Amino acid sequence: MVCQHTTQMLLPRIDKRIDDLQYENYNVPTLQHGHRVLVPKDITGGVGSDIYVYTENDYVDGRVEKTFAESTVTFRTIDDAKQVTQLAKLNALLKQLVNGKTATTAKLKIVLTQEQYKEYLYKLENEQDVNELKYGNGVPEELRKYNRMLKAADFQNTNYENMSALHRSGQAKYKYDTVSKAYNKAESLYESALERLGEIWSVSTPTELYELQNWMDREIDFDLGSDRTIGICVDTIPRVRGSRSSRALDSGLPKLSTRLKRQECQLIALREAACNIAFESKQDVYEKTPAMSQKLKSMMESMRRITERD
Repeated sequence: MVCQHTTQMLLPRIDKRIDDLQYENYNVPTLQHGHRVLVPKDITGGVGSDIYVYTENDYVDGRVEKTFAESTVTFRTIDDAKQVTQLAKLNALLKQLVNGKTATTAKLKIVLTQEQYKEYLYKLENEQDVNELKYGNGVPEELRKYNRMLKAADFQNTNYENMSALHRSGQAKYKYDTVSKAYNKAESLYESALERLGEIWSVSTPTELYELQNWMDREIDFDLGSDRTIGICVDTIPRVRGSRSSRALDSGLPKLSTRLKRQECQLIALREAACNIAFESKQDVYEKTPAMSQKLKSMMESMRRITERD
């Protein structure tokens, strides 16, 4: 029973580690103009010891910490010494993973059954989170050229802004025509970039448009004509998510690290294997919240319907 008690006591730490990994890997931070977005409220503070220090509660995407209490479980009667040894090995690996390490393939194959190992590989190789569906394939190739065009326009616009600032302050004697040409060149580059984005939008299928829109920092509304909100101004031209530009309205992306996902999947697989040996009930097997699971299923169903319409 010592091994079973050890498993029971490990569960809160395991679940906390899984939750931390999922948050770190899949959470999409809300970043506006390169910074986290604050909850609108009046915050006043002085200097020194009176200065206000922001906490997670001050951000619109502030993390709500979960608490994980020790589960009430019923221990199985284990008559097989091999299972006790197996549970001890599982507990040892779980402790290792809780401390931020990963398990080798060889060790996983020793402590997991063939079926459990196949299930582990399936979860590792397939989407387990909504944001893996949205961003797992990386920036669409069509947007890469657009991004390069946009960066060239931003570079030229920065040149114009520097020239204009030096001209106004008297630090440099640029002619009016020189400054004007710099501005016109930047505007022309933004116009070409937006035309390119319009071409991409015009030839894309509904499925492709869905994926492309996921990668943009604002709604793309070419169909609105004169009422559209996007334009060739440095502040109104759409930007690809992940952009470091201070003009990006929303540049946040999930991390989607293979290393972090491997740790998550290993913890879930080892936790389930340990619970199967240690406890009567399988209800303690860790899963994402029902809301998240349902959201993933709904998104996959929506994408299937969009594909069928193409």
